[in-house]
Amino acid sequence: MAKNNDVALGPLEDFIGFYLRRAYEKAFSDFSEILGNDSLRPGNFTLLVLIHENPGITQVEICRAAGRDKSGVTLSLRQMEDDDLIERIRVEGDRRSYASYITLKGRELYARVLEKGEIHKKQLDDRIGADKKAEMIDLLKKLIDEN
Repeated sequence: MAKNNDVALGPLEDFIGFYLRRAYEKAFSDFSEILGNDSLRPGNFTLLVLIHENPGITQVEICRAAGRDKSGVTLSLRQMEDDDLIERIRVEGDRRSYASYITLKGRELYARVLEKGEIHKKQLDDRIGADKKAEMIDLLKKLIDEN
């Protein structure tokens, strides 16, 4: 039995997915705290950035770039549209597809949360170390790459 409130991890001790999930939860929690009263969930930060940087991006393209499933992205986009952060316009020639554009309110929020995103990014960089950041990103990309 573990002492001092330590819990035996067993096979989790060397399970990369376990640590990825814990790192994600920590980063998500920290970013939520930094965002504070801004009405944007950390998961929607990615979507807002993608739409800002790629005017007219479709939901399929957003899903691929963000690595998220269609149903989750659909709900997030609807919420962002209801909050007047984005506008979705049906793609000409494809009645099932919508192009997403950031609104004025979305651009204003983007500017605020981008500053907060930089604070969070610096916190993560400080934890990992400047000398390890590129290596960390490369390793994570290897896990993501399906080729």
